[in-house]
This record gives sequence, C-alpha cells and structure tokens, in this order.
Amino acid sequence: MTRVEMTLQVKEISGQNPFLCMQCGLCSAGCTGRGIMDMLPRQVMRLIQFGNAQVLDNRSIWMCTTCLTCTARCPRGIDIARVMEALRTINLRRGDGVLAPEDLAAEFLAEIPQMALTSAFRKLSA
Repeated sequence: MTRVEMTLQVKEISGQNPFLCMQCGLCSAGCTGRGIMDMLPRQVMRLIQFGNAQVLDNRSIWMCTTCLTCTARCPRGIDIARVMEALRTINLRRGDGVLAPEDLAAEFLAEIPQMALTSAFRKLSA
C-alpha cells in the first residue's frame, strides 16, 4: 500500500478529510485513553497526513474507546473516532488484529463480562 493509497483509504472509509487537521492538540488533551496510548490522536492524524503506514501498526488505534471526546473538541469538525475506526478496519481487512471466537478459552469466556465481549467482537471483526 502506497502512502497516497493509505490516506485515500482512510478518507474513503471514514468519510473524513485528515488534511483539515491543524494539529491544535485539543483531541489529544481530552482523550480518555491517552494514558495507555503509544501515540496521541494528534500524532495519529499527522502520520495519516504524511501517508505514513506506521500508523497502522501503533497500539493507539486499538486503545481508542470511541468516547467521541476528540470528535467533540475538534475545531475543524473532524470525526477523529471515525478515523480511528477506519484505521482498525484497514487492519482487519488485512487480517491483522482479528478476534476469532474459536481462539478464546472457555474459562475466559465464562469470566469476561458479556458487554466487554460484545464490544471486542464489534471492534475486532471485519
């Protein structure tokens, strides 16, 4: 995947224009997951603008809780949560990060809250 293809794919899947981001950092300042992210939302947006495919390999796109705080704070109206979802979708379409039910141990399924399991399958299946 070339730089241009990756950026265009994010744009197509999310319906958002990452080039509108002016790197103000309001998204990162309000991000509820910033403590566990390896890259803040502002940095993710910058890599997308540069077409840097490393953005697909960072943990932050999986740690995003889709709380929409970043989206609400963006002065340019970019739905950053949708952009994060687009990055996850690109990975899932490539077969990266897919959660397969048959790979989960029965003991784990018995202990994990139903809502967490539903959320994980929603997030980790294409």
